[in-house]
Amino acid sequence: MDDNKKNTELSDNVPVPVDGVAETPIESLPANDGGTQSVTAVDGGNLPAGTAEYKEYYSEQSPDESMRGGYASVKGKPVGRYENKTVWIVLAVMVVMCIAVGICSSVLTGHFMRKGEKPPVINTGNDVQQNITAVVTARKSSIAEVRCGGLTASGIVMKREGENITVLTNAHAIAQYVNGGILPAVRFYGEDGYFQADVVGYDGHYDVAVLNVVHDTVYTVYDLDGSKYFSPDLEYSEGDYVVSIGNAMGMGIAAYDGIISKKSELLECDELFGADGKKHVPVVRTTAVINAGMSGGGVFDMQGNLVGLGTYRMSNSVGVDKDGGATTDVEDTGFAVPVSVLYPIYKRILAENSGGATALARVTAKPSNTSAVGWLGLPFGFNCEYRLGKLTVVSLDQASPSKNVEEGDIITKIGAIEIGDDICRAIGAILCYKPRGLGNILRITLLRTGGESYAVNIDGYNYAV
Repeated sequence: MDDNKKNTELSDNVPVPVDGVAETPIESLPANDGGTQSVTAVDGGNLPAGTAEYKEYYSEQSPDESMRGGYASVKGKPVGRYENKTVWIVLAVMVVMCIAVGICSSVLTGHFMRKGEKPPVINTGNDVQQNITAVVTARKSSIAEVRCGGLTASGIVMKREGENITVLTNAHAIAQYVNGGILPAVRFYGEDGYFQADVVGYDGHYDVAVLNVVHDTVYTVYDLDGSKYFSPDLEYSEGDYVVSIGNAMGMGIAAYDGIISKKSELLECDELFGADGKKHVPVVRTTAVINAGMSGGGVFDMQGNLVGLGTYRMSNSVGVDKDGGATTDVEDTGFAVPVSVLYPIYKRILAENSGGATALARVTAKPSNTSAVGWLGLPFGFNCEYRLGKLTVVSLDQASPSKNVEEGDIITKIGAIEIGDDICRAIGAILCYKPRGLGNILRITLLRTGGESYAVNIDGYNYAV
């Protein structure tokens, strides 16, 4: 690891966004007079100036079957042989024109309105090795390589609309776009060239970004977005087998297997894009490798469901101040933005399509000396922490939405989302809502000591995903 990388201490362990690696310069990518800025703890690589390489692939489409004409019944004076011949000529010309229009329409529709296909069903059984093979085979073409300035990372191909392809990645992977205006570029699985991408938007706090690429891919694009394989309600447990797929070490798409070692926790790391200070973000921990270049890649379960966005790895700083000491990666320890948090952020970025930072409802998360899970400051006027696995109100402020809320009350639902012992899901539920002024209501359901359930209405919040 580069000595200039900025590591964050968490006891003796420091989580950092996955590093990148240097790549062979690509002469075809665009220059940017704004220059580049080095940002701590992001993927590395080189992306020289130039013009993005564009390739177009057209698939031939067989013409429609010939159309059959019918007879017309006309009352009145009988027509002669010449008149009958004229009618048939006119009909024949019309049939030929209809066929030509149909073929042209089909070709144009197929080219300009091409859609992604539904992801294939993965047949799972008791053989873990066969399941891993099936998941890698089905999902590797949904992973792309991402470059931005000198940074190398990964992306997940989410959907196709015509020739517009949506790619999900980490915000730190496009740091040189945020700081210097350099556009990223994407290379799809099985292809040779990189294609310039536009930034749909990003969120630096949770480290999520969305790109759009205009390109006709060689391999089929499967619409994870809109399928059952991309759902904020996904259930998973510690010990479940998973596969991480990404641009490992900048050497191309590769896969690694492992398990979910912790399904929900808060991770301390650096703020992005030059901001000072630390933050705590919700993550799922896995033993599936997330190494240099794999930021923005996918972590999938054995059914092919997207569990999370590979984002961080852990570095050990023990011994760095001693003779011969060096920072080393902690083996079998990677972290992903869980789908329960990823889903609402992704949808909000798509909806705003601003090309910049997306405004989300901010939730303050941090460890607590009195909670094994953590503390949450909600934007509704009261603060909570997990006590015995339940999200419990611990303090109120002057902006409290209702005098009915009391310390010790337990939040059971945010909107329609059940809140259990998963702190990631609680944060994701809040991110589904956006402040939009009066007239929109978010309902929080609470449980009072003794078993009485009641609801509090929060004005000005609208369900936004």
